[in-house]
Amino acid sequence: MLDNVSSRVPAPGGATVQAGPPADAPGRTDFGRLRSKLRWQLLVAYVTPLLLLAAYFHYAYVDMMQESIRRHLVSVAENQRNTVDLFLRERVSGVRRALYSGMLTFPPGPGVMDRLLEEMRTASRTFVDVGLFSPDGKLVAYAGPETSLVGRDYSSQAWFTRIRQEPHDSVISDVYLGFRGKPHFIVAVRQSTDHAGWVLRASVDPESFAEFVASSYLLADAEAFIVNVAGQRQTLRDAGAVASEPVDPGSRTAETVASESTTGGTDYLRVVAWLTENEWALVVQVPRDRAYAPIAQTRLIVTAIVLVALLVIVGVVLRSTRKLVAQLEAAIAAQESLRHQLFNAAKLASVGEMAAGVAHEINNPLAIIYEEASMMTDTLDPELGGKPDLEDFKERLDAIRDAVKRGRTITSKLLAFARRHDPDPEPSDLNLLVSRVLMVKEHEYSLANIEIAREFAPDLPRVMVNRNLLDQVVLNLLNNAHDAIVARGCRGRLSLRTTRREDGATLEIGDNGCGMTPEVMAKIFFPFFTTKGVGKGTGLGLSISHGIIESFGGRIDVRSRVDEGSTFTIFLPAAPADASAGGTAEKDGRRGGAEVAT
Repeated sequence: MLDNVSSRVPAPGGATVQAGPPADAPGRTDFGRLRSKLRWQLLVAYVTPLLLLAAYFHYAYVDMMQESIRRHLVSVAENQRNTVDLFLRERVSGVRRALYSGMLTFPPGPGVMDRLLEEMRTASRTFVDVGLFSPDGKLVAYAGPETSLVGRDYSSQAWFTRIRQEPHDSVISDVYLGFRGKPHFIVAVRQSTDHAGWVLRASVDPESFAEFVASSYLLADAEAFIVNVAGQRQTLRDAGAVASEPVDPGSRTAETVASESTTGGTDYLRVVAWLTENEWALVVQVPRDRAYAPIAQTRLIVTAIVLVALLVIVGVVLRSTRKLVAQLEAAIAAQESLRHQLFNAAKLASVGEMAAGVAHEINNPLAIIYEEASMMTDTLDPELGGKPDLEDFKERLDAIRDAVKRGRTITSKLLAFARRHDPDPEPSDLNLLVSRVLMVKEHEYSLANIEIAREFAPDLPRVMVNRNLLDQVVLNLLNNAHDAIVARGCRGRLSLRTTRREDGATLEIGDNGCGMTPEVMAKIFFPFFTTKGVGKGTGLGLSISHGIIESFGGRIDVRSRVDEGSTFTIFLPAAPADASAGGTAEKDGRRGGAEVAT
């Protein structure tokens, strides 16, 4: 049997839920942390997909652009390769036409070679000279600027050896210096009819050929040139270029190959296309950074767009979170106001119940006072002929005095519930306080066959309490435990346990009494609510205890199950380190009698 409810109500499953006044509303610091957390979460949620998509599309675009540039360069190289092949075929055809023309005799007469060269140059200005070689390799007739070459033996020259050994009747040589000491290459055709073995050779201007080969560019910084199997350049504009660094054309293949390579410390995007008319390869190359310049420009544009998008997102998130948290703050303020109104309404409801209880409780002593005073008045009335009896008057005055004391007790408890007192907390030893209060009840518990179990922590910090008021709380809980055990009618067991916490200490008072239902626990903290019979309790004990503990800055919790018992847990804050240790429970001189609230 308990007088009042604790500050917690059990939730489904035996959990403990705090009752009483609502917790403090979130402060501005909490809203600031919430705003920062929301901002970071929203920024991560919005920015991460944007960055991932931007990175994906960027790299996909880079791959696509690189492949497009390679394909474009391959297309340019193939077109130019076909053009160079056509150029070489035309040069070979021009020499072959001259060889089989009717004006050429073997050996030719005077002026024939000059007229032949003039006709060849009319068809193509790239021819520099022309010479006729006997089957044994001697230059027997010549027209051109190098007249000193007449009579020279070319049988050991590589191009002459090739044309004598290969089945084809034409040869295009690599660029070489030869007897004239100047870079050039020749186109030679071997006579295969009546005068078999005679060879007509024409030199091609290497500078004109180089300009022709390099006439198509992918970009301004690109270059196109011819290399032989050894990688030596065949399109040269000066003699010093003969010693230029070789370019590896790779294995001969019918496919045009694009690759990235480094030559002379420069990275190039290079395309190699092998010619069909000679063992040459057309190389088109461009510096890598210049080839991929459009990609770099696009990267800058994409980066700028992403940065603008990020700025927009950050601005929207900052504005949205500021507005959202402001709305949330206003909503919580409104909710807090409504909660205070509901709490005040609950207090008004408890005032109504309290008024009914006050009317009932005070009406009895007032009736006694009225009745006794009326009897004394009647006794003193001369018309009734009564004779005053001092002993009878004394008994009636004692009854009036007892009724006044009872009314005063009720009003003092009401004042305590209303917190009309100002407790003066002081550092105290919780174990000593509980032990001394328990000494008052030990004899009563032994008579009621109630076993007491103590488990006091030895290293408790001192707590800030008013000793007299805390005695009242402990005594009230002990009385309630006693009544609950007696009401169940079983062998009783009362447990008291103190524990240490970082910020204070706790006291647990448990019993194996009748326990409480959730419906009872929802009401027992209201003033004048009691489960005890008429005349056995005012219903103020736990409400006063709750107010006392909260005035210390503490808290009361309760766990309870029907027919299993109840456990009340009191938390009390630790005394400050600089608080005086003199005001403890050992000061018996200042300790007054504690009143038991029932």
